[in-house]
This record gives sequence, structure tokens and C-alpha cells, in this order.
Amino acid sequence: MKNFAPFSALSVFLLHFVLLLVLALPAWAVRVKDVAVLRGARDNELIGFGIVVGLDGTGDSQESLLSRKPIVNALERIGISLKSQDIMGRSIAAVWLTATLPPFAKSGQRLDITAATIGDAVSLRGGILIMAPLRGPDRLVYALGQGPIAGIPKGVSRAEVLPAEELAKMPIGSRMVASVGHVNGGAIVEREINLNLNSRARLYMNLNKPDFTTAFRLAKLINQNLGIRSARAKDAGTVEVSVPDSYLGNTVELISFIENLEISPDHSAIVVLDERSGTVVMGGSVRISPIAISQNGLNIQVKLPTLNAEGEQAGLTGEKTLTANVFMLKGGADLKVIVDGFNKIGASSKDLIEVLKAIKTAGALHAELVIR
Repeated sequence: MKNFAPFSALSVFLLHFVLLLVLALPAWAVRVKDVAVLRGARDNELIGFGIVVGLDGTGDSQESLLSRKPIVNALERIGISLKSQDIMGRSIAAVWLTATLPPFAKSGQRLDITAATIGDAVSLRGGILIMAPLRGPDRLVYALGQGPIAGIPKGVSRAEVLPAEELAKMPIGSRMVASVGHVNGGAIVEREINLNLNSRARLYMNLNKPDFTTAFRLAKLINQNLGIRSARAKDAGTVEVSVPDSYLGNTVELISFIENLEISPDHSAIVVLDERSGTVVMGGSVRISPIAISQNGLNIQVKLPTLNAEGEQAGLTGEKTLTANVFMLKGGADLKVIVDGFNKIGASSKDLIEVLKAIKTAGALHAELVIR
């Protein structure tokens, strides 16, 4: 046993050292890339008009010119002259196309497309989107789309032409989804959005959720790692970063370094109430001022603590006795204490929701109340 004594003492010392390190760390932290993004590195929405062909009698009707006129124009370009009324049947449909162009997308990369009918087509199931340009807000073409329509369940392609008794048996959702389909990887990027990061002397990090405290913490964190005056918070949503000399011409490495720093973001006090399910979701910053409530035979009293001459808590103001229908809490209690108290006395979630709404109306709930 004597041979193991030094090893045991060392183990205890290391264990205590590790515990001290763990306790010294923030309670929780996230990566900067999870709370902020580089300004300019954003998605861009694309839109377009297209024609879906090959439909099994579920396309636009003969009276719809949204699909027939573009087909006539397209055929004229290849030397075929027709009139709109010459195109019979319901095998074509006019669709509105949407796609998202991610930041730094390069020519040749593929994007997913969503196609939605804009005429009187019944369903897009089994159709093929013919080549259609996708444009940005500047009206320039950034991608070209083409391909088979997917994402429409089998059995709903003729929903509107079914007999009324069969149509009534079909779920409403099944009738709605037939008019919207997807072309997976159907768009090819033709134009790139140029973001030359390496030529920049300054970068701007935009917070996903603007907050003055979080912006200040982010600027302070960057200064601690890159040097004083490397960053400053311009407002609640933006932190300006001056590119150090060692990172000039290598901005990508700097952004990667900043993104992987860990920060403890601040957050506002929010309480979310779902009245249908009785769910209550709250943050740790929620506080309630002293208030007394009585509802359906439930009495709740929240009271402020009294302090002695040394500033230490000496007790609670008012009566300290508890009765069967009185629940006492300290003043400034957080919402968790309120919820725990309701659970102890067997109150329902509906009672809790009604009480929280009343507390908010009285101005004693210091949090944003979101009711769904």
C-alpha cells in the first residue's frame, strides 16, 4: 500500500485541478459561427417561370393561356408555327419556380427547385420541367432549371376530377400537395456572386439575433485573441473587425479562427405558452415581482425578503405560515419556482397558463410572453 500512496496523492491533486478548471469555464458557450455570420455571406432567392410537360391529363385546361402561349413561342423558335388552340389536351402546366442560391456557390453547382402551379392544373405528378431561367432581384439569370417533378405522393394526381363521393374521402392535405412539386438538383448555377474576401481590410460580423450585450462580448472576445482595438461593436447587431497584418491576403483563415471561438451569448427573457398542448417553455432570465393571485381556489403570494443591518437575508415580509390554499414564494422569484410550486399543489397546466397571462397583464412578469 505504501507504494501506491504517492500515486493516490497525485491523482487527488490532478482531480482537484481538473475540477477547478471546469468550474472556471463559463456555464455554457457556443461557437461564434452559431450566433453570427459574415456580412455578405447570405442566401439569395431566385424566381422564374416554367412549363411542365408530360402530364397525364392533369395540366392546365384549354382556356388557360399561361402555359399554351409560352409553348407557342418556344415552338416558333425552332420553326414550328402553331396557334394556342392547336395545343389539345391537359398535358402541360404553367408553374412558378423558386430556388435559393447559397453564398459562394460556383458555376456548375446544382440547386433544388420548387415548382408551384399558377394555372388551373390539377397535379404536377409525372411531369418534366423544361429549361427555364431563374433570375435574381436584379433580373439577371443566375441558374437554369430542368428536370422531372418529384415529391408528389401517388394517388393524388387526379384529385379534382374524381367523383364527389371519392373526393370527400381524401384528406385535404392530399389534394393540396399535388399542385406543388420539387426538382431535386434541377438547377445549374450559371452566374457566380463574387465576394473577394482576401482584398478586404475590414470584416463585419452580423449577429443572428441583435443584442447589445452579445455584440459587446463578441468584440471583447476578438480583442482578447487578436489584440486590442482589433474589433468594436458598431451597434446591437454588428461587430467590425480590422484584419491584422498577419492575416492580410488570408482572410479565410481569419474568419475560420473567429467562427470557432466560443462565446456566451446573452438572451432576453421569454415565456412561450402553447394553449393547445398546455406546454410552457421559459428561459432562465424570467423573473416575477411580488404579487398575490387567487384563481379557482388557488392563492399565491410572492413576498420580498427582509435584510438585516449587515445586508443579509433575515426572512420574508408578512406572514410565514402556510395554509392548504396559500402558496408563498420569495420576491423576485424566477418562473421555475412558480412552476415547481404549482406542481407540488397539483395545479394543472391550464391553471398555470391562465395565471401567467394574468401576471403579465398585471405587469409583474418581466419577460416577453408569446402565446401560441
